[in-house]
Amino acid sequence: MLGLELKRNARIGGEGEASSRSQYRIRKVLSVSELAVVYTARNEADGSRCVVKEFCPGRFVYRSKDGATLRRKAGTAADKFEVLWNAYQQEGELLEKLDHPGIVRCLDRFEQNGTAYIVMEYCEGVTLDKYIAANKAAIAPRFFYETILPFIDTLDYLHRFGIIHRDLKPGNLMIASGGAIKLLDFGSAAATGGTEERRPILTTAGYSPLELYSEQSRQGPESDIYSLAAVLYFCCRGHAPTDVRKRLFEERQELVDAEMKRAWPFLSRAIERGLAVPADKRRISLDRFKAAIRLECRLSWLYRRGYKY
Repeated sequence: MLGLELKRNARIGGEGEASSRSQYRIRKVLSVSELAVVYTARNEADGSRCVVKEFCPGRFVYRSKDGATLRRKAGTAADKFEVLWNAYQQEGELLEKLDHPGIVRCLDRFEQNGTAYIVMEYCEGVTLDKYIAANKAAIAPRFFYETILPFIDTLDYLHRFGIIHRDLKPGNLMIASGGAIKLLDFGSAAATGGTEERRPILTTAGYSPLELYSEQSRQGPESDIYSLAAVLYFCCRGHAPTDVRKRLFEERQELVDAEMKRAWPFLSRAIERGLAVPADKRRISLDRFKAAIRLECRLSWLYRRGYKY
């Protein structure tokens, strides 16, 4: 915790009797990052649950005595703060434009209390990392077919829209009780081949490709391909693949071992290609990943899958 979080029952949103904007009551903190605090909240107008993301870069701001207003710390570099502020605003603008059942919906955006807020739909469920931890023995081809295939379709929608996510990982995938999956957190997302200002990239060991560790490198759909392969590897093995920076300096490292190849003969081949360190070596499309999953499901009766994590 940053110690900057809004208190339970704090209200944000609609100000004054003439305001048409909904007012939101903060319930609890969901997560805290270097750039934002995420809360569960309720819409005071209709009582519906929602999620509120507050721009709150802890290194650069402090909370005023009123318990709501954020102020920039003295001595904070204006250019650094502006980069973070613009990135946050771009995330909100992007979410407003996207319309897909596999992407969390933006319900509202506004500036207040010296900061900015993004209000999103509330998704009941668990993140993929927690789901795998609780259901290791139940991970079968049908799970990939019913849950992961729709996620790949969502990623395909993003890429066709000209967007790369750049932060695909199990913690950013929410699985609802019915099995539906939604992609979360677009804080690092960027346009492919666009001229927009460089945005901060939050890397995650095991899931981020090498090119995301340099703002000067070329990034594109192949960057998400690497992270997708890493997520699939996690589903098959129960842990992330070896981090790309470590692999870079090792002469040979077999990520996909013989046991995994026996358990997942088609998917393991796709994963291996997707985890190539050089971006130009990732010669595999999203359609190939989907084809591998369909083959695993259709031909699963041929293979004995007694795979242990």
